[in-house]
Amino acid sequence: MHKELQQPAAGPREQWLNLLDKCGVGPPKSLRLVQVSGGLVQATVGEPPGKITLDGLPVSILMFNASPVQRLRQTRERHSFISDMLSGEMTLLPRGIPSEWSWNSICDRLDVTFATDFLGDGKSLDVVDRYAFRDAEMEVICRRLYHALTANRPTEQLYCESLAMNLAVILLLRHSTASLGARPVPSGGLSRHQARRVLEYIEANLSRPLGLRKLSEIADLSLHHFAHMFKRTLGVTPYQYVLERRLEHAKIMLRSANVSLVDISLSTGFDSQSHFSSTFRRMVGVTPTEFQGFETSRRRVFE
Repeated sequence: MHKELQQPAAGPREQWLNLLDKCGVGPPKSLRLVQVSGGLVQATVGEPPGKITLDGLPVSILMFNASPVQRLRQTRERHSFISDMLSGEMTLLPRGIPSEWSWNSICDRLDVTFATDFLGDGKSLDVVDRYAFRDAEMEVICRRLYHALTANRPTEQLYCESLAMNLAVILLLRHSTASLGARPVPSGGLSRHQARRVLEYIEANLSRPLGLRKLSEIADLSLHHFAHMFKRTLGVTPYQYVLERRLEHAKIMLRSANVSLVDISLSTGFDSQSHFSSTFRRMVGVTPTEFQGFETSRRRVFE
């Protein structure tokens, strides 16, 4: 019997571009996204004016305006909201609610979606319906996410996951239907056994992509609890710790003149030599080549 070939399902990026095309909106200048556990982070640059209609989705949506001023009209549940959204203002769309969006100028924005089980700790994350509001702490996080996705360098998965988790926690506490009296995050840190297992795993996998979900599974904790307890124990976020360990490992390799920068980049989990070099210079203060030259000169002095 003849069987038709199955076409692969379109990914989130293609789905959004197809929706824009269906609604007669041209493609944006740039569209970058990263999938995180239980959600999606999407940064749009230069989306042409237009109008789109969204069916009720099974996820909550946070839209953060990165344009200087954005004339925006939203219609949901037979109510329309019209205003000039300033840079840093945001809107929340609860899951399951159909909506219409229209804008009359070039649009730059960040969209973050959250499944109800995003936190992974039994709490249901259902945001309230909010339009054109501000939250100073969320604004800082959104700008960091937007910069991470629109900067001309590879996107750090663990970094984006950590920031998205921070957003989810704030949404739960300030902008959701959940009771503020819900079960609190444990106040203590990781146990010695949990910390040892996680740190050993990180050390053995510095050359590979590391995700927040995998680390939380090793500690046998929810994503939310793990991120909080890791910082209480180590004093830094999981992303910061992994980055510091990768750079320390790179310094050890740089002290050997026989190892190329390409090999060091791959061995320490960076996507490319340029990504490694720019991160090293930003964090250490000198380029890898300058560091290697300094170490070589110092070694000669003591020989």
